[in-house]
Amino acid sequence: MKKIALVLFLIMFAQVAQAYQNYSVGEVEVQSRSSHTQITLRLSEETGYVVKDLLNPPRILLNLYPANLIYHKREIKVEDKFVNKVRLERDSENVAKVVVDLAEDNYVYDVFLLKGPYRLIIDVREAEEDIIAGLLKKEIEEERISPSPPSPPSLEEKMLIQRIILDPGHGGKDPGAIGPSGLKEKEVVLAVAKELAALLRKNLKVEVFLTRENDEFISLSRRTEIANQLRGDIFVSIHANASWSYVARGVETFFNSRYVHGEGAEEVAIRENYVPEAEKISEGIKGILWDLIQNQYRSESNELSHLVQKELSRTCGLIDRGVKSAGFYVLRGARMPAVLVEVGFISNPWEEKKLRERDFQFLIAKGIYQGLAKHIKSFNEKINQ
Repeated sequence: MKKIALVLFLIMFAQVAQAYQNYSVGEVEVQSRSSHTQITLRLSEETGYVVKDLLNPPRILLNLYPANLIYHKREIKVEDKFVNKVRLERDSENVAKVVVDLAEDNYVYDVFLLKGPYRLIIDVREAEEDIIAGLLKKEIEEERISPSPPSPPSLEEKMLIQRIILDPGHGGKDPGAIGPSGLKEKEVVLAVAKELAALLRKNLKVEVFLTRENDEFISLSRRTEIANQLRGDIFVSIHANASWSYVARGVETFFNSRYVHGEGAEEVAIRENYVPEAEKISEGIKGILWDLIQNQYRSESNELSHLVQKELSRTCGLIDRGVKSAGFYVLRGARMPAVLVEVGFISNPWEEKKLRERDFQFLIAKGIYQGLAKHIKSFNEKINQ
């Protein structure tokens, strides 16, 4: 009997050890080049990541999940033009932390996954101020010294809401957040956006355009550029939330603001502002961009956020986490009322299961639709008064 128990224990231990090995962070390679520094980490195909940049001192932080280190800590000295060192350590159970200590604070970075073999790439390079950045600086200075800023257009100058732009987040090489069973954010939000588009076209007879119709990568700046080129009247960016706490749950709606309001709003903005492409705009220029938010749309975006949030939480039955505000890169340039909707926590096993279901995706779309419908009805009634 003891021998059988020992054999069973050894089998179970081997299985656990194998699972641990499957999620382990493998070889780490650093290549220093004149234009950039590239860091490569070998990962398992189940591993996802969240990335954010930190200041004072400048560094890039990545949390890998599920991921394990075979060592408690490791430090790799680089000491080149862009990177001082790379630090890896266990953060918590099945979470590994990677910190890239930077040599200067004027930088941009690019993080993406490659297959064959599966690996995470971190590229760090120097930020470049281009002509657009210079124009933005000039414009914000002129706004500050202007004795009377231009008034927003009156209701009489506005048109009825006729065209809605839906933005399914992420796509292509950017999967977004990945759930415990492997469900990808980019898949869920595209399905929801298509359901929502069908409801809007059928019931409100409005024109609806999606920033992406399939699994393709579109940069954050390009998404609002598309909305502006199409002369949209409302912009809705659709996402699924994620947290390192698997019990986090519920839905929440955001409107754009340079100032953070609401519990967890900053963390959501950091995650959604991540750009897989190397963007040649420094943090200082991004701050100027927040200053250029068009104030005449903020009150409408706020109102729209509350209507969408109320109807979404009521219709799909998920916890109401409220309306919040933060600086969202994907909303910043929209010349129309714009909101970002987090339709549930894909990191929560129960909500991930629900988000996978076609019927539940329809309920989410229905909730957002009802919020939009109420906003459009109210707005059009004001126009016709």
